[in-house]
Amino acid sequence: MYKKLVQFFGSLSVLYLNWQSEHLQKKLIKKLGYDPKKNPGGGKVEISQAEKDKIAHVETEVRGLLDRFKGEVDEVVKFLETHKIHTYKVKHAQKLLKKIGERSGFITERHGLRALMLNLVTGNGIKFKTEPMIVVDDDESSIYNYIHYLHKWFAMKEGLPGFDEKSQRLLQKFKLSKNSDKIIKRLSIPQIAGLRRAIARDVQSIDFMSQYTREHEGSQKALEKMKKEGSIEL
Repeated sequence: MYKKLVQFFGSLSVLYLNWQSEHLQKKLIKKLGYDPKKNPGGGKVEISQAEKDKIAHVETEVRGLLDRFKGEVDEVVKFLETHKIHTYKVKHAQKLLKKIGERSGFITERHGLRALMLNLVTGNGIKFKTEPMIVVDDDESSIYNYIHYLHKWFAMKEGLPGFDEKSQRLLQKFKLSKNSDKIIKRLSIPQIAGLRRAIARDVQSIDFMSQYTREHEGSQKALEKMKKEGSIEL
Protein backbone atom coordinates (compact mmCIF):
# COMPACT_ATOMS: atom_id res chain seq x y z
CA MET A 1 0.00 0.00 0.00
CA TYR A 2 2.81 2.40 0.97
CA LYS A 3 4.67 1.66 -2.28
CA LYS A 4 1.53 2.37 -4.33
CA LEU A 5 1.01 5.68 -2.53
CA VAL A 6 4.63 6.69 -3.21
CA GLN A 7 4.20 5.82 -6.89
CA PHE A 8 0.92 7.73 -7.07
CA PHE A 9 2.36 10.91 -5.58
CA GLY A 10 5.49 10.47 -7.70
CA SER A 11 3.28 10.42 -10.78
CA LEU A 12 1.45 13.57 -9.68
CA SER A 13 4.77 15.32 -9.10
CA VAL A 14 5.95 14.40 -12.59
CA LEU A 15 2.71 15.54 -14.21
CA TYR A 16 3.00 18.88 -12.42
CA LEU A 17 6.61 19.36 -13.56
CA ASN A 18 5.61 18.60 -17.14
CA TRP A 19 2.64 20.99 -17.04
CA GLN A 20 4.82 23.71 -15.52
CA SER A 21 7.47 23.40 -18.25
CA GLU A 22 4.97 23.32 -21.12
CA HIS A 23 3.06 26.28 -19.65
CA LEU A 24 6.28 28.31 -19.54
CA GLN A 25 7.10 27.36 -23.15
CA LYS A 26 3.75 28.77 -24.29
CA LYS A 27 4.40 32.04 -22.46
CA LEU A 28 7.82 32.37 -24.08
CA ILE A 29 6.38 31.70 -27.54
CA LYS A 30 3.88 34.52 -26.98
CA LYS A 31 6.75 36.79 -25.94
CA LEU A 32 8.34 36.06 -29.33
CA GLY A 33 5.17 37.34 -31.01
CA TYR A 34 3.39 34.08 -31.84
CA ASP A 35 -0.17 33.23 -30.85
CA PRO A 36 -0.32 29.48 -30.06
CA LYS A 37 -4.08 29.41 -30.84
CA LYS A 38 -3.80 31.06 -34.26
CA ASN A 39 -0.43 29.54 -35.16
CA PRO A 40 0.12 26.28 -33.23
CA GLY A 41 3.44 25.55 -34.90
CA GLY A 42 4.81 29.07 -34.55
CA GLY A 43 7.92 29.71 -32.52
CA LYS A 44 9.05 26.08 -32.43
CA VAL A 45 12.67 25.43 -31.48
CA GLU A 46 14.49 24.21 -34.57
CA ILE A 47 16.31 20.91 -33.94
CA SER A 48 19.11 19.77 -36.23
CA GLN A 49 19.48 16.14 -37.29
CA ALA A 50 22.65 15.92 -35.22
CA GLU A 51 20.70 17.03 -32.12
CA LYS A 52 17.91 14.54 -32.86
CA ASP A 53 20.51 11.77 -33.13
CA LYS A 54 21.99 12.77 -29.77
CA ILE A 55 18.55 12.77 -28.12
CA ALA A 56 17.86 9.27 -29.48
CA HIS A 57 21.31 8.10 -28.33
CA VAL A 58 20.70 9.45 -24.81
CA GLU A 59 17.39 7.60 -24.55
CA THR A 60 18.91 4.32 -25.76
CA GLU A 61 21.84 4.52 -23.34
CA VAL A 62 19.77 5.55 -20.31
CA ARG A 63 17.22 2.83 -21.07
CA GLY A 64 20.01 0.25 -21.12
CA LEU A 65 21.39 1.52 -17.79
CA LEU A 66 17.98 1.43 -16.10
CA ASP A 67 17.33 -2.11 -17.32
CA ARG A 68 20.67 -3.08 -15.80
CA PHE A 69 19.86 -1.35 -12.50
CA LYS A 70 16.41 -3.03 -12.32
CA GLY A 71 14.74 0.01 -10.80
CA GLU A 72 17.09 0.20 -7.81
CA VAL A 73 17.73 3.78 -6.70
CA ASP A 74 20.98 2.79 -4.95
CA GLU A 75 22.37 1.43 -8.22
CA VAL A 76 21.59 4.71 -10.01
CA VAL A 77 23.29 6.66 -7.21
CA LYS A 78 26.38 4.40 -7.29
CA PHE A 79 26.68 4.72 -11.05
CA LEU A 80 26.47 8.51 -10.95
CA GLU A 81 29.06 8.60 -8.15
CA THR A 82 31.54 6.79 -10.44
CA HIS A 83 31.07 9.72 -12.84
CA LYS A 84 31.68 12.28 -10.07
CA ILE A 85 28.02 13.22 -9.71
CA HIS A 86 27.56 13.14 -5.96
CA THR A 87 24.18 12.82 -4.29
CA TYR A 88 23.66 14.92 -1.17
CA LYS A 89 20.78 14.03 1.11
CA VAL A 90 20.01 17.11 3.17
CA LYS A 91 17.31 17.57 5.79
CA HIS A 92 14.73 20.08 4.49
CA ALA A 93 16.70 20.40 1.25
CA GLN A 94 13.76 21.80 -0.70
CA LYS A 95 13.26 24.65 1.78
CA LEU A 96 16.97 25.46 2.08
CA LEU A 97 17.51 25.45 -1.68
CA LYS A 98 14.48 27.63 -2.32
CA LYS A 99 16.04 30.34 -0.14
CA ILE A 100 19.05 30.50 -2.47
CA GLY A 101 17.04 30.31 -5.68
CA GLU A 102 17.47 26.60 -6.41
CA ARG A 103 15.27 23.51 -6.45
CA SER A 104 16.13 20.02 -5.24
CA GLY A 105 17.23 17.48 -7.81
CA PHE A 106 19.96 17.56 -10.45
CA ILE A 107 21.81 20.89 -10.29
CA THR A 108 24.34 21.82 -12.95
CA GLU A 109 27.62 23.64 -12.36
CA ARG A 110 27.41 26.93 -10.46
CA HIS A 111 29.85 29.78 -9.83
CA GLY A 112 30.11 32.74 -7.46
CA LEU A 113 27.85 33.42 -4.51
CA ARG A 114 25.26 30.85 -5.59
CA ALA A 115 27.99 28.19 -5.66
CA LEU A 116 29.20 29.25 -2.21
CA MET A 117 25.71 28.86 -0.74
CA LEU A 118 25.26 25.48 -2.42
CA ASN A 119 28.59 24.30 -1.02
CA LEU A 120 27.55 25.38 2.48
CA VAL A 121 24.21 23.56 2.18
CA THR A 122 25.93 20.36 1.03
CA GLY A 123 28.80 20.60 3.53
CA ASN A 124 31.49 21.20 0.92
CA GLY A 125 33.05 24.19 2.65
CA ILE A 126 33.83 27.66 1.37
CA LYS A 127 34.20 27.39 -2.41
CA PHE A 128 32.93 29.61 -5.20
CA LYS A 129 32.46 26.83 -7.73
CA THR A 130 30.42 23.62 -7.72
CA GLU A 131 30.44 20.56 -9.93
CA PRO A 132 27.11 19.15 -11.19
CA MET A 133 25.37 17.41 -8.28
CA ILE A 134 22.14 15.95 -6.97
CA VAL A 135 20.68 17.51 -3.83
CA VAL A 136 17.55 15.97 -2.31
CA ASP A 137 15.69 15.67 0.97
CA ASP A 138 17.13 13.09 3.34
CA ASP A 139 14.14 10.76 2.81
CA GLU A 140 14.14 10.94 -1.02
CA SER A 141 13.89 7.43 -2.53
CA SER A 142 11.60 7.75 -5.57
CA ILE A 143 12.91 5.95 -8.65
CA TYR A 144 10.80 8.37 -10.72
CA ASN A 145 13.00 11.27 -9.68
CA TYR A 146 16.26 9.38 -10.12
CA ILE A 147 15.31 8.35 -13.67
CA HIS A 148 14.78 12.06 -14.34
CA TYR A 149 18.17 12.99 -12.81
CA LEU A 150 20.01 10.23 -14.71
CA HIS A 151 18.51 11.24 -18.04
CA LYS A 152 19.34 14.94 -17.50
CA TRP A 153 22.92 14.14 -16.54
CA PHE A 154 23.41 11.92 -19.59
CA ALA A 155 21.93 14.59 -21.88
CA MET A 156 24.34 17.13 -20.41
CA LYS A 157 27.27 14.72 -20.80
CA GLU A 158 26.41 14.25 -24.47
CA GLY A 159 26.57 17.99 -25.04
CA LEU A 160 22.90 18.74 -25.70
CA PRO A 161 22.22 22.52 -25.45
CA GLY A 162 20.40 24.13 -22.53
CA PHE A 163 22.70 23.13 -19.68
CA ASP A 164 24.76 26.31 -19.55
CA GLU A 165 24.64 28.04 -16.18
CA LYS A 166 22.72 31.14 -17.31
CA SER A 167 19.90 29.13 -18.90
CA GLN A 168 19.67 26.71 -16.00
CA ARG A 169 19.54 29.50 -13.43
CA LEU A 170 16.80 31.21 -15.44
CA LEU A 171 14.86 27.95 -15.50
CA GLN A 172 15.12 27.62 -11.72
CA LYS A 173 14.06 31.24 -11.33
CA PHE A 174 10.90 30.66 -13.35
CA LYS A 175 10.02 27.48 -11.52
CA LEU A 176 10.20 29.30 -8.20
CA SER A 177 8.52 32.50 -9.40
CA LYS A 178 4.91 33.38 -8.63
CA ASN A 179 4.84 36.03 -11.38
CA SER A 180 6.65 34.64 -14.43
CA ASP A 181 5.02 37.18 -16.77
CA LYS A 182 6.91 40.01 -15.10
CA ILE A 183 10.25 38.24 -15.63
CA ILE A 184 9.47 37.29 -19.24
CA LYS A 185 8.96 40.96 -20.18
CA ARG A 186 12.57 41.70 -19.24
CA LEU A 187 14.16 38.83 -21.19
CA SER A 188 16.27 39.38 -24.28
CA ILE A 189 15.90 37.15 -27.37
CA PRO A 190 19.16 35.22 -26.58
CA GLN A 191 17.94 34.64 -23.00
CA ILE A 192 14.62 33.31 -24.30
CA ALA A 193 16.44 31.00 -26.73
CA GLY A 194 18.65 29.59 -23.94
CA LEU A 195 15.72 29.20 -21.55
CA ARG A 196 13.67 27.35 -24.16
CA ARG A 197 16.55 24.91 -24.69
CA ALA A 198 16.74 24.34 -20.93
CA ILE A 199 12.98 23.71 -20.82
CA ALA A 200 13.25 21.30 -23.76
CA ARG A 201 15.85 19.25 -21.87
CA ASP A 202 13.62 19.20 -18.80
CA VAL A 203 10.55 18.09 -20.75
CA GLN A 204 12.51 15.39 -22.61
CA SER A 205 13.75 13.92 -19.33
CA ILE A 206 10.25 13.95 -17.83
CA ASP A 207 8.72 12.43 -20.97
CA PHE A 208 11.39 9.71 -21.05
CA MET A 209 10.83 8.90 -17.39
CA SER A 210 7.05 8.68 -17.87
CA GLN A 211 7.38 6.46 -20.94
CA TYR A 212 9.99 4.17 -19.40
CA THR A 213 7.99 3.79 -16.19
CA ARG A 214 4.78 2.93 -18.10
CA GLU A 215 6.60 0.36 -20.21
CA HIS A 216 8.39 -1.16 -17.23
CA GLU A 217 5.33 -1.33 -14.98
CA GLY A 218 3.28 -2.77 -17.86
CA SER A 219 5.80 -5.52 -18.51
CA GLN A 220 6.04 -6.27 -14.78
CA LYS A 221 2.25 -6.68 -14.54
CA ALA A 222 2.26 -8.96 -17.59
CA LEU A 223 5.04 -11.03 -16.04
CA GLU A 224 3.16 -11.39 -12.76
CA LYS A 225 0.02 -12.44 -14.66
CA MET A 226 1.90 -15.12 -16.60
CA LYS A 227 3.45 -16.42 -13.39
CA LYS A 228 0.03 -16.68 -11.73
CA GLU A 229 -1.47 -18.43 -14.75
CA GLY A 230 1.45 -20.84 -14.92
CA SER A 231 2.55 -19.64 -18.35
CA ILE A 232 6.17 -19.28 -17.24
CA GLU A 233 8.45 -20.62 -14.56
CA LEU A 234 11.14 -18.62 -12.84
